[in-house]
Amino acid sequence: MDRLDEQLKIALARDEPPLGFADRVIAASQPRRPTLPYRALAAGLVLFLAGGAAAWRHHQGEAAKAQVLAAVRITAGKLHHIQSRVREVTR
Repeated sequence: MDRLDEQLKIALARDEPPLGFADRVIAASQPRRPTLPYRALAAGLVLFLAGGAAAWRHHQGEAAKAQVLAAVRITAGKLHHIQSRVREVTR
């Protein structure tokens, strides 16, 4: 049993921590600040959303414009047809 006791004594002997160990433990326990401040992140998100909204409004405007032009073309065609029929009848 003496050999086992000796091995345990060596294994459980107190060792001094390496130089700077306490500083590293304290630094690791400190809360880390984000690399990018929250305000900058929020500002970027607002700009991104505003750009997306502007792009969506532009897309909607272009779609509405296309619909109006199609309606004008259809109306012009119908009016031309009616005008032709009126001229035929009045001759």
